[in-house]
Amino acid sequence: MNDWKIIIMTSNTQPAPGTETTIQDLAKAYGNQIVRRDNKFYDIDHLGTPLSRNDVEMMVLNRIREEHPQAQLSNEVLKGLFKLLIETRHTDTQRAFQVWNGTTVSEPGNANRLISSRGAVSANVWSEPEYRRARVNAADPGVVGEFFDAFFPRAADREQFLNWLAWCLQNEADKPAWAPFFYSRSKGTGKSTTCRVLSELFGAANTAVQNNISKLTQQFNSTVLTSKLVVCEETQIKPGSTQANALKTFITDPFVLVERKGFEAERARQTCCFVFTSNFAPTWMEEGERRYYVMDVDHDGRSGGANADGFAALVGQVHQFLDDPANVGRLYNALMQRQLPEGFSAKSLNIAQLSTPIMQRLQQTSRQTIVDQLEELLNERGLVVLPEADVVQFVRKHLNANMNQTKHLMDDLEWQKTKVKWGGKDYARAIWVRPGFTIERGWIYGPDFEAERVSDYLERNDPLRDMDVL
Repeated sequence: MNDWKIIIMTSNTQPAPGTETTIQDLAKAYGNQIVRRDNKFYDIDHLGTPLSRNDVEMMVLNRIREEHPQAQLSNEVLKGLFKLLIETRHTDTQRAFQVWNGTTVSEPGNANRLISSRGAVSANVWSEPEYRRARVNAADPGVVGEFFDAFFPRAADREQFLNWLAWCLQNEADKPAWAPFFYSRSKGTGKSTTCRVLSELFGAANTAVQNNISKLTQQFNSTVLTSKLVVCEETQIKPGSTQANALKTFITDPFVLVERKGFEAERARQTCCFVFTSNFAPTWMEEGERRYYVMDVDHDGRSGGANADGFAALVGQVHQFLDDPANVGRLYNALMQRQLPEGFSAKSLNIAQLSTPIMQRLQQTSRQTIVDQLEELLNERGLVVLPEADVVQFVRKHLNANMNQTKHLMDDLEWQKTKVKWGGKDYARAIWVRPGFTIERGWIYGPDFEAERVSDYLERNDPLRDMDVL
């Protein structure tokens, strides 16, 4: 093994005490940072960019020089190093660039960046946060505890959130089945600061912060879905949309379809914790929604509030606190030691017992309420037919719902849609018909109803008449 040994030389070319190392040690240090596939190489932190062998050799050389700034490496040393990493066929997987199978996984708590699988490796995108490597022993939330006292107007919301956060950290390899949703009509309430606290705890490299949910629900979503923490700010979703349905799947299902550009889509395990924020009430949530714990975090420390200056100063202290990894370590330890109350579950949300005031208000404006309002209006006017275009106008302007819900709303009322020619038009138009009624050859028939032409009926019963007074 003497042929493999190298000596890191100081500027006077004399071996410095304690600076000896070996090609074996260097190969082990850098062997898990690069993977290979189809005669190309990939940095495990940038898997979307293929590299040539020359690129990789220069990259590794630069990293050695950064970590050993006084090192003088000869061509013979580098040749031996790259021969071991790239050319020599041997079974020491720690000292060779392994074959990448094209997949990425997130295994929180597993410090190994490469996960072996039948002769190849998957890239583990989770990395241990820097503060945890310091092995801080003390446990103290510090100023973050004071911040949360001010951020949450309701103590019950603060405790529920802290229980969720503690569970996620204590069970980092698992995932919760519901997500906190921070809502405040006012700005400057501390939502972004709270998200930074979470990012520091889970690690910035393991966190994906995005505006809304577009990147999460787009085609190539592997970067987001292989993160441990996903923060969606300014969340707005169309009810009943494909995005809304996809988000439900991501929050609850441990296995989802993940797609990386240039690779086949794969069903992969995901351990994401989701957090949502918005300055607009999430009226798009469906009735009985159990995936979001919505909290109204408006308080007097908001921008323009009575305690705005004091809260702003507190926020500044929190950011300064988080700048020190040792402080984050103490906060982490405090949450790891937190005792979760009996009955708490991160896998299911009992909205009957834990519904917040804002959740109760949202329940009153849920889709079922919209259906009830529509039915009440139709019954009040005694309408038996209603053109599709009029239903859409009513739903959009007066029920604060999405036009895509029209079919579902009328279906819930058991109305039937058909196409009829009326009003002198030579083409058929969509029209909804009340249960028990039919339209034949442009005439309306029904129980205790004198048959009448559709055009005559709609002229006498304009569904949008006096709509503005409703």
